[in-house]
Amino acid sequence: MRNFKTMTAGLMVVALTGIAGCATNGDLEALRADVQKAQDTASQAAADAASARRDAASAKATAEQANDTANATAEKLDRMFKKSMNK
Repeated sequence: MRNFKTMTAGLMVVALTGIAGCATNGDLEALRADVQKAQDTASQAAADAASARRDAASAKATAEQANDTANATAEKLDRMFKKSMNK
């Protein structure tokens, strides 16, 4: 993520430097607005990814708990079956 931000910032600096010679202030402001929008979008994507990671971790924990419960139930049923066969 840092490499992407660094690369994006570097490209913006190069673009601003190249455009500065022939661009008007209005063009530069429009470019800055576009850059800010891109940064906001990247920040939102990072936040969404972090949220998805938390949700996935929670789902994994729930699945592991369900698996443990299923294993315990299977063991209990096996013991009950063996006990009934011994009678």
